[in-house]
Amino acid sequence: MHFRKRIGESGVELILKVSIRVNGKDGDDDNVNVGTTVQEKNITFPTDAKMHKKIIDKCKSIADQEGLPMSQTYTITLKKLSREQRFRNHPKNRTKASRADNKIKTIAGRLVRELERNLPPMLKYQTTLELFKQVLAQTRYSKNKIYSLHEPEVCCISKGKEHKKYEML
Repeated sequence: MHFRKRIGESGVELILKVSIRVNGKDGDDDNVNVGTTVQEKNITFPTDAKMHKKIIDKCKSIADQEGLPMSQTYTITLKKLSREQRFRNHPKNRTKASRADNKIKTIAGRLVRELERNLPPMLKYQTTLELFKQVLAQTRYSKNKIYSLHEPEVCCISKGKEHKKYEML
């Protein structure tokens, strides 16, 4: 990434010209093999609680942009629920964390429904709200799950490796 930024577009073109010159007659070939490295997606480990928190933040920002009144912002409640989720792998905290997950999902659903009621029927946020509803409706065993709000077409593949259990494509 840094190398490509440093050499710029003209540097990439220069490298391409040199590689064509070095290959000589092979440069006139109809078939070109290009080697690329795959850059990982900018997506964290997919948990529903993170997605629900992002939905809440996006609903708040949409309401601010449109100047809509919100009946409740849930700021203090969300802080408390985030604290309850923190040590979820400890056996004594598991039930508290799952309750907090459910409460965050409920709050996200409330804010999405409130936005639907208050927004005028325009196409600007229609796809975003549909995406939010689809994320809130998905369960653990749903098909075609959404793992990221900013890249909904991404799919998650289980790798089974110790250092990288999941990979996003």
